[in-house]
Amino acid sequence: MKIKKIILNNIRSYDHQEIDFAEGSTLLSGDIGAGKTSILLGIEFALFGLQPGQRGSSLLRNGKNSGGIKMEFEIDNKKIEVERTLRRGKSISQDSCSMTIDGIKKEISVMELKSAILKLLNYPKEFSKKQNLLYKFTVYTPQEEMKQIILQD
Repeated sequence: MKIKKIILNNIRSYDHQEIDFAEGSTLLSGDIGAGKTSILLGIEFALFGLQPGQRGSSLLRNGKNSGGIKMEFEIDNKKIEVERTLRRGKSISQDSCSMTIDGIKKEISVMELKSAILKLLNYPKEFSKKQNLLYKFTVYTPQEEMKQIILQD
């Protein structure tokens, strides 16, 4: 998978931000609180949606009623764009999802999008019902959890 672009709207510390990813490896660096983790959480949400136990309030910018993420990437020469939104009601929940493959857009459910992404990434089907630990440890490792990996027997 090659991530091309991510657009964050009302996600954590970002009001509106478009981030283009250059070819090759990407290093996110910056001071504490600069928004590095927000970008990674945005990618995670774009791909897998809210996970069991995760609250939409951990993503939606404080004081905003809606937000969303659009991510463009390539897999096997297919141009893919996924979009997920959050909406504030009694609680903050996932609102709508869409997936565009080579210019053909489909509005699909939260679970359909997650299943489609897992299939595109060749992740085992049983991961559709589990938390996204495979993503967290194969694509990025959250702050402070690297110590657990290094110190694990």
